[in-house]
Amino acid sequence: MLDLQPLLCPRSIAVVGASTQPDKVGGVPVRLLAELGYAGPVYPVNPGAATVQGLRAYASVADIGAPVDLAIVAVPAPAAPDVMAQLGQAGTRAAVVFTSGFAEVSGGDALQHALASQARAHGVQLLGPNCLGAMNLRERMFATFSPIPLSGLPPVGDVGLVSQSGAFGAYAFALAREAGLGLSHWVTTGNEAGLQVADVIEWLADDPQTRVILAYMEGARDGLRLRRALAAARRAGKPVVIAKVGTTAAGASAAQSHTASLAGEDAVYQAVFDEYGVHRAHTLEAFFRLGYTLARGRRTAVWQAPSGMPADAVAPLAIVTVSGGVGIMMADSAESQGLPLPPMPDAAAQALRTAIPFASTANPIDVTGQVVAQPQVFVDALGSVARCGQYGAVAAFVAGAANAPRVWGPLQDAVTALHADPQAAPLLISGVMDDQKRAWLEARGCLVFREPAYTVEAVAALAKAAALEAAAGAPDDADGSPLAPVQVPAEASALSEAEAMALLADAGVPVVRHGVAGDADAAVRIAESIGFPVAVKLCSRHILHKSDVGGVVLNLQDAAAVRAAFARVQQAAAEARDAQGGPVPFEGVIVARMARGWGEIMVGVRRDPVFGLVALAGIGGTAVEIFRQMAFGLAPLSRPRARTMLEQSRAAALCTGHRGHPALDLDAVADVLVHVSRAAAAIGDRLDTLEINPFIVGPDGLVAADAVITLR
Repeated sequence: MLDLQPLLCPRSIAVVGASTQPDKVGGVPVRLLAELGYAGPVYPVNPGAATVQGLRAYASVADIGAPVDLAIVAVPAPAAPDVMAQLGQAGTRAAVVFTSGFAEVSGGDALQHALASQARAHGVQLLGPNCLGAMNLRERMFATFSPIPLSGLPPVGDVGLVSQSGAFGAYAFALAREAGLGLSHWVTTGNEAGLQVADVIEWLADDPQTRVILAYMEGARDGLRLRRALAAARRAGKPVVIAKVGTTAAGASAAQSHTASLAGEDAVYQAVFDEYGVHRAHTLEAFFRLGYTLARGRRTAVWQAPSGMPADAVAPLAIVTVSGGVGIMMADSAESQGLPLPPMPDAAAQALRTAIPFASTANPIDVTGQVVAQPQVFVDALGSVARCGQYGAVAAFVAGAANAPRVWGPLQDAVTALHADPQAAPLLISGVMDDQKRAWLEARGCLVFREPAYTVEAVAALAKAAALEAAAGAPDDADGSPLAPVQVPAEASALSEAEAMALLADAGVPVVRHGVAGDADAAVRIAESIGFPVAVKLCSRHILHKSDVGGVVLNLQDAAAVRAAFARVQQAAAEARDAQGGPVPFEGVIVARMARGWGEIMVGVRRDPVFGLVALAGIGGTAVEIFRQMAFGLAPLSRPRARTMLEQSRAAALCTGHRGHPALDLDAVADVLVHVSRAAAAIGDRLDTLEINPFIVGPDGLVAADAVITLR
């Protein structure tokens, strides 16, 4: 992990390019540090001034004559590399470079490379260039040229915020202040010539003053660094919320031009986020809503499941509402979030029905508009479900009833009692109320929303965070020891199907019975040994899509058909051309048993330019091009992740038993995906793609009927 202490907790700061005018880029940080209470020495560097905003100015960093932890650099882009060299020679440990005009503009790559090279050569941690800077709210450290802190600060808290975009970061700072969301640190990374968002996430994961991490990303250049950072946050039990933009072709293009980021395929990013339990936000509103939930909510929504339920089951939710229609809407949201809704315990249900005969004691629990006439019945229902031990959380919809004095008093009493009871389930409330009432509820542990569905979303987020916290410090999932590295032909750009099937079989992947024949007689012998019907396919490293050249003949029932198919495939090979237009050498044919089953699944691994090997799975055969219902995971896969991929892609539906077909052991099916991903990892850096399409789904599980492996 990189040491960001000099950057985020500096004992002294130099401002290179400091301005005497407090509203200039080089003047704002001097003003902020002076007016907002930074305790360490500040050294303005300006060779043309004796003083800067009341502070003694220095002609150069070397003239300071005292150690400098952090330098804020606000000089023209062409001068920045020389300034970085001077900082390094003076022993400065970190630098924030505000200046733009580097890789985000045409022709700026070389200048950015020179800046980064000087920083690396002298051991200076570089933030930027083209960034808005960084802040440490607790230390009153403001290394930014944004004047927004002058109009007010958010409370000091335990939420760390990091953004590739300066404008987003400034806006997020303002929204955090407006929402009263307590920040620990605020960092913008700009062009990331040095520090990346991932480095800041990893440091915040180790920071005792930070419990929740919010990040805005346009892309990642180094997928391994991001994975390492997210793994560190998972081990520390700290939830991470990421707003990842550039999910479409247009968005990805805009992201690249904005901060010279590489926005990869969104499905792969989502696989990375799923792997490490990241909370994904698709809007600014959701970004801060999740931050609010995770920072202020009690993460106790994972509950010890009773007998008959899986040990990792999420705690059921109780919905208590004054509107049946809103309750149904909340129930729909709960189902989509995977939160069970069991009915009220019998005793509590009987008490509610006695008080309000027309109330519903199913879940949602509908107290109806009678809440205004009988407020105590409503709050008694809240208390009974919160204390009964059968629910992980209680989501209440009060509409506008909290504004009625005869309801607000009993509600206050109930909330106060629940807040004092550590065994009570957390309470989340939605409805219309003034800021004073909302603040009162929040001070007593309630999360408060206007939108009822957000209470349900918050429960799901807290359940996810609680599971992460419970597993903090546990090693990463891994199924089986790594396979020994596999050697592949140095000159080959692909393996033949026979070579691919042999490699997979060695890795424990079930493959269809087959053999390789160099002549028709051998083909017949193989067919007779494995049993008809068979398929005859061209065996070649040069022709991967064999059916495109007429190199596949299926459902052969006897020896004569095999001989004819051999001649046909051999002729197809003679007429085919490789990718360079040259002749294709005849390497024989594959004779394979026709696998029988009731469905097809595709499983593959491909090399992503950012994250390395990524596995995918989904409905296979020709349908893969139609439905494109694929799920992704990082290779090599763990069994839980492989099983989740089967469920996400709906491929699991082929294995659960339907239309008279037997149900398969889904864990055993997932193990096949694990073996495929480990086989790909064993090939290592040489692998480009590995694809099995189709896996035949039959009574014995999955059987690979075809395989393609391409190499780099």
